[in-house]
Amino acid sequence: MTGDHHFDQAQLREAFGLFPSGVAAIAAQHDHAPHVIVASSFSVGVSLQPPLAAFFVQKHSSTWRFLQHAERLGVSILSYEHAQICRQLAGQDKNQRFEGVDYHITATGAIQLAKAPIWFECSIYDVHPAGDHLSVQLLIQKLNIQKDTTPLVYHQSRFFPLDATTTALSA
Repeated sequence: MTGDHHFDQAQLREAFGLFPSGVAAIAAQHDHAPHVIVASSFSVGVSLQPPLAAFFVQKHSSTWRFLQHAERLGVSILSYEHAQICRQLAGQDKNQRFEGVDYHITATGAIQLAKAPIWFECSIYDVHPAGDHLSVQLLIQKLNIQKDTTPLVYHQSRFFPLDATTTALSA
């Protein structure tokens, strides 16, 4: 598909960065080693029946080649407490990603980060090409909720807490 684009990739990245989003760590153990992808593209509520969530990953991700073979994936929605380790988890040095990080590995190999406000254990439901990425749909098998946490929000390449003191508007 081609189009009459009047912007470059830098402008597109900047525009995408102006959309605030939550941050998820998608992780599993494969061949006795932990692997993780940090995604601001994670989306909940794709479907209630069956219970589906989704995220997007670069087609050439060297980490995805391991995670796609995992029996189950752990999706930890990150809290503001995770802001310091988030860049480490996404770092280039894969041997250092989990250094000093508190996590749990389930019997199925899904990895759950400690103090995550929401945690899902998922299996891969479907994968579709989406430009230079893959759209990965996840079937939620289990979940855990911890309500008394401050969510991590990614906006303009920085991390922010969601300010719970701001007056909410009715939907």
